[in-house]
Amino acid sequence: GWIAAARVEELANKMASARKIILQGCEEAPDSEDVWLEAARLHPPDTAKAILANAVKRLPTSVKIWMQAAELETLEIRKKAVLRRSLEFIPNSVQLWKAAIALENATDARIMLARAVECVPQAVEMWLALARLETHENARKVLNQAREAIPTERATWITAAKLEEAHGNAHLVNRIIEKMVVSLAQYQVVIKRDDWLQDVIEAERAQSPLTCTALIRYTIGQGVEAEDRQKTWMDDADYCLTLHPPAVHTARSILNFALEVFPHKKGIWWQLANLEKEYGNASSLEDVLKRGVQHVPRA
Repeated sequence: GWIAAARVEELANKMASARKIILQGCEEAPDSEDVWLEAARLHPPDTAKAILANAVKRLPTSVKIWMQAAELETLEIRKKAVLRRSLEFIPNSVQLWKAAIALENATDARIMLARAVECVPQAVEMWLALARLETHENARKVLNQAREAIPTERATWITAAKLEEAHGNAHLVNRIIEKMVVSLAQYQVVIKRDDWLQDVIEAERAQSPLTCTALIRYTIGQGVEAEDRQKTWMDDADYCLTLHPPAVHTARSILNFALEVFPHKKGIWWQLANLEKEYGNASSLEDVLKRGVQHVPRA
């Protein structure tokens, strides 16, 4: 009601009246964060800062009010101060942590992220951000801690696989992805096929082809009836090539895996040969055709 009354005056270009009404609203409804935010919006920045300073005294756990207070600050050092102060009152707010960390350099961000994952251990994005800033050994430890904190989250496992691949530990990639699938099954986590396929494509985009292939090996069969596997996998490969840019490695890996299961299916060999013809080279095409005629000699 107070907000509506103030906006009527604002629309009539009676700003003085609108501001008077909304300030009265702050007195009458001091526990409404929307009224405080509207008051800040209707006033010039310096006055708005003072209004929000009163607002956080009344509502110290309002994330929106703290975020708006930080937004009004023009100096970065003042923004940092506001956000750090807000975290004293709301240490479990992912939004505030993200805003505060975004303003820091790499060293301070790492320190703040280490604190953030203590305060909000369920925030997977914080764990992943911390791992990105750490050395290989420390990142490995961080991801292990993340898996303990959030055992039902697949992103920490996939990131661990990408990390090992990036550091030349190819032999660990399959092992990590296999463990992930077993662990998620133990916790009865059901993940849609589309989400798995998205993870695979993202691994390819992140220049992690081994992780991409391992994900296909251990997840592509989930949620597919035995009699539907061939058609589903061929459709998956087709879909990957319709993307912009096309996910060629993903499509190729899906078809190669399908051929491990159905080595005598001419249609899959034909589809893979066409893929190599368009996206591969003469050598890769010849390799597919040679393997194909070995398995389907009458085709």
